[in-house]
Amino acid sequence: MIEINEVFSDSDKRLAWWCDSVEDTNDLAKMADDIIRNNIHLISVPPELVPLIWVYLEKSDVKIFTRFVFAPLQKNSDSEMYDLSANITRVIKQGASGVQVFVAKQHFEKFVEDISSVRDDLFFGHDLCVAMDVADLDLQQWPIVFQKLRDIRINALALTLKEDMKHRSDFVGRIYSMLQNWNGDFELHLVLNNNFDRMDQVIRLVESEKPELSEKLRFFLDY
Repeated sequence: MIEINEVFSDSDKRLAWWCDSVEDTNDLAKMADDIIRNNIHLISVPPELVPLIWVYLEKSDVKIFTRFVFAPLQKNSDSEMYDLSANITRVIKQGASGVQVFVAKQHFEKFVEDISSVRDDLFFGHDLCVAMDVADLDLQQWPIVFQKLRDIRINALALTLKEDMKHRSDFVGRIYSMLQNWNGDFELHLVLNNNFDRMDQVIRLVESEKPELSEKLRFFLDY
């Protein structure tokens, strides 16, 4: 079960849950009950869990996100976007409210190019969240990143920190640079491996540098 420290209150609306697969229906029912009881309005689950958890949550206002990785094997290949589109269509039919697509920096431009022509058909009435590793992005890259994210009309930008190298990661500096270049009307989601110190740093930076973004912050905690 999730533990909340002093950074958040028990019913903080900025909290979202990152859920993994469960072994049996009893675990699934308990997860759904915990989600509702804790007033959680956004969860992320693996694709295979979407139709199972939706049965328990369909009458609630919980948004169910699922996640995919965009990683083309060849620069000019269209097969990855074809497969991704098919997977997105499937999970939306199964009850997903939105999709988180994890994209490495080297694949970002191709993803934007490929998703542009199918974005409206795939996500009509549903959310598109692009997820990137904050350690991949430097100050000078943010303006073009935000331009391209606006071009594909994302609903949320998710930032991960796959490997926290402490002071060598310059996490605070990278978040600060991102906020200085912020240019978009979408939510900011953080997937920080339950690192409450990093979450607190983000909250303080947003409140200081971009307070209008505070209401659009969401932090994913591992369930």
